Amino acid sequence: MSHLRLATFHAGLRINEVHVDQPVVIGRRDPRKGDPPPVALHQTATETRLIVADVRQKEMSRQWMEVSPIESFAFELKNLHEHCPVVIVGDQEIPPGQTRRFEEEILVDLGGRLSLRIEAVDASGMGSADYRSLESLPLVPGGQGFVEHTAAIGQFAQSEGQEVNKMLQLALQVVQESVGSNAFFQKCASAAAEMVDLDRTVVLLRGETAESDKLPVESELEGGWFQVAHHTRGEGLQGNPRGRISTTLLKRVRETCLTVIHQPKTAGMGGANPADANVADSDADRFAPSLQSVQCAVASPILNAEHQVIGVIYGDRTICASGALATGISDMEATLIEILAGALAGGLARRNQERIRNSLAEFFSPKVADQLVSDPQLMEAKEIDVTALFCDIRKFSSVTEKLGPRKAIEWINDVMTELSQCVIDSDGVLVNYMGDEVFAMWGAPGDQRDHADRALACAKSMLRAIEKLRLRWSSVLPQKFGAGVGINTGPALVGNVGSRQKFQYGPLGNTVNLSSRLQSATKQLGVACLAGETTVRSAGCSDQCRRLAKLSVVGIEDCINVYEVTVQPDETWRRLKIEYEQALDEFERGCFEKSARLIETLIKAYPQDRPSRDLLERARGQLNEPSKDFDGVLTLTKK
Repeated sequence: MSHLRLATFHAGLRINEVHVDQPVVIGRRDPRKGDPPPVALHQTATETRLIVADVRQKEMSRQWMEVSPIESFAFELKNLHEHCPVVIVGDQEIPPGQTRRFEEEILVDLGGRLSLRIEAVDASGMGSADYRSLESLPLVPGGQGFVEHTAAIGQFAQSEGQEVNKMLQLALQVVQESVGSNAFFQKCASAAAEMVDLDRTVVLLRGETAESDKLPVESELEGGWFQVAHHTRGEGLQGNPRGRISTTLLKRVRETCLTVIHQPKTAGMGGANPADANVADSDADRFAPSLQSVQCAVASPILNAEHQVIGVIYGDRTICASGALATGISDMEATLIEILAGALAGGLARRNQERIRNSLAEFFSPKVADQLVSDPQLMEAKEIDVTALFCDIRKFSSVTEKLGPRKAIEWINDVMTELSQCVIDSDGVLVNYMGDEVFAMWGAPGDQRDHADRALACAKSMLRAIEKLRLRWSSVLPQKFGAGVGINTGPALVGNVGSRQKFQYGPLGNTVNLSSRLQSATKQLGVACLAGETTVRSAGCSDQCRRLAKLSVVGIEDCINVYEVTVQPDETWRRLKIEYEQALDEFERGCFEKSARLIETLIKAYPQDRPSRDLLERARGQLNEPSKDFDGVLTLTKK
C-alpha cells in the first residue's frame, strides 16, 4: 500500500506537509462543526480531513475532494463537489463526481493562491522510523506566528503548571538576548537542552549564513551545514557513543520548512557502533548509524523572511546503557524548540539588517537606509526622474600644496565631512567622491517628489558650510577657497553603477552629465552655483534664481537655460536679478545696443558681478562684429 505525501503551498511557499496511509477528504474549514484552523489534518469518527482553506473561501466546499492511496505508488482523486471541477495544474480538470487515477505527483489549484501537491510514496521508502511534523507554521522574521504559539503554550500551561512556566522563562531569556554576541547561539542550545530535557542539542546554520555573519564554526557537516553551537549531556555512555546527526531529519526540515519529530515506534538495539563523524549518509530505518543510539529527535527550522531554511535547532535523546527507552518528544516540547528557532531567526534577521544598514550608511541618510532595509526592492534598477548634484572644491591644488600632505588630508576630510553632512541632512544619496568633488542624488531609491527642492536646499547648505570652513581654517589658510555646484533634474537610469567587487548606487544618463557640466560652468560664468531650467521649474523657485544664459555645453546636444542659485536672495540681489534678466532678454532678441546700455548702468551699481561684465562683453562683440546666425546661445568649449 502506498502512503500519500500532501504538501500545501501558499504563493509558492510550502506551509504544511502531512503523510497519510488512508483516504483523506480535502476542503475548507467549518468552525460550526468543530474544524480547526487551516492548515490542519483533522480526524473524526467517520473520516480524516485535511483543512486547506478558511471559511471565507466560499468557492471551496467543506468536502471538496477525496484522495485515496492505492497499490504500486498510485492514488485516486475524486471530485466531491456538485458543480465545480478540480483543477490539476498542467493537466485536465476532474469534473464533479468523477474519479481519476494518478501514478505521478500532481499539483491541484485550490484558488486564493493556494495549491496542494499530492505524491504517492511506498511505505518501505518511508522507513520503519516514525516522522511527524508540527501543524503550526514556524516563526518567520516579521511574521505573526507568535500568536499561534502563545495560544498553544497557554493551553499546555493550564495542565502542566509550574513546569511549563520554568520552560517559558528559559525561552523568554533567549528571546530577549542580543544576537550581537556569538554566545547567543550557545545560550539557545543550552536553553533548548534544559527546557526539553535533551541529551544533545546542536545549532546548525547553512554555509552562506554562517559565512555572511562571520560566525565561529565548531565543525563543518555534509550537505552545507555548519555547527555553530552545541550542548551535550556527557559525550556518550561507554559502549554506546554519541550517534551522528540524522541527515533524513535535516532533509525533511529543509523540504517542508516545518518542525519535524523523529520517534520510532520500537527501539533498535545492538548493531555496530557508529563511526566518529558528524553526519550519517543515510538513515532509511531505525538501524541506520545516525539512529542506533538515538531514541527520539526533533529539528526545528530557522527561517528567513522569504521562508527559506537558513538553519536548524536539532536535539535528541539517546537510548540508555541498560537499553531502556527515553521518553518521546511531545508536540508541546517541539513547539518550545520552535519558539527558540524563531528567536534565532529574528536575531539573525536583526543582525543582517544591522549589517546592511551599516553598509548603506556610507551612501544614504539614516532615514533612507531604514527604508532600504525594510524594502530592499527599492534598490532595484529603474528609470526615474532624479536631481543630480556635483560640488567641486575650488583652489584645491594650491591649498594642498601649501598645507603639506598630513595637514592637507586633515583639511579635505573636514571639508568632505561637512559637505557630505549637507547631503545626509536633506536625505540625499552620496553617490561618490571623485578627488575633490562630491556627487549626490535625490529622487531615489525612495519616492521623493520634492527632490529638486532638496537638492537646491543642499546646495545652499554647502555654500554656507564653505564659509564656516574658511573661518575654521583661516589661521593656516588666509587665502579663500570656495566651491562650485552644478544641479540638474531629469530622467536617469538608477541602480548599482559600480561592480560586483564594489557597490555604488547612483544614476547614469544625460541628466547626470549635464549636472557635471554645469558644475564646471560655474568657473566660466563666475558664480558659485548653477541649476538647470528643469530643476528650477520643478522646485518652482524661478523668482529666487537668476537666469544667466541660454547655454550650450560640451557633449550635450541641446542648449538649456541656466540659473544662478544664491544662498540669500535679499532685496539688493533681487534688483540685480530683475535688471540683469531684462538686459539678457534684449540681448537674446538681438537688441544689442539697448542691452549694452542696461548692463552699463547695472555694472555701476554692481561692479563685482562677473555675469554682468561678461554679458556686456558679448553685447559689444555683436555690435562690432554681428553674427550672421545669431541665436543668443552661450557656447562653452571646455568641460
